[in-house]
Amino acid sequence: MKKYIIGLKGISPIVFNTMQEELVDEISKLKKDDYPIWEKNNWKRKALRDKKGNVIIPVKWIKASFVNACKHSLINPRYTSTKKGTYTRYAEAMFFDNTDFKCNEKDLFCIKEYMGAQGAGSKTKVLKYYPALNEWKTNLEISDPDGRMTQEELKTLFEFAGRFEGIGDFRKVNHGRFEVESIKEIK
Repeated sequence: MKKYIIGLKGISPIVFNTMQEELVDEISKLKKDDYPIWEKNNWKRKALRDKKGNVIIPVKWIKASFVNACKHSLINPRYTSTKKGTYTRYAEAMFFDNTDFKCNEKDLFCIKEYMGAQGAGSKTKVLKYYPALNEWKTNLEISDPDGRMTQEELKTLFEFAGRFEGIGDFRKVNHGRFEVESIKEIK
């Protein structure tokens, strides 16, 4: 097994939108006319927090970005015998843990966007509010169970993830993009 510490630095704002169960329950109890007021007053609550109330980046976002990079980059693992092989399944078995990102909710700013309302055939647009952060960086640990991926391959795939996949909401409009600051193997 190989372990790495990866340093990532945001190059575009990250948009947090993690609708936790408590928020979904609150929204389900609102009257239709009360929703816009709830949305305007509770946008900061959409960011995931740790037990101390600090805003955090879910590790699953970073793993999903990396797995998607393995799938979409079509980088062929050096150990495979087929030309269609990718690192996708291998990356799904890797462990991503201990991201050190934390920020205070006062550092967040609001992004407003008209989104389609839910419901069959609904053409109504609703103004939604999302918490975002301009500058961010994090370190996280990755465990490669079989140690098959080289450090250079890991870096290449993370660079692809940062450039083309991103993390958080609004990735299609280039939010949540990042670059690799460092990769260090833990011995």
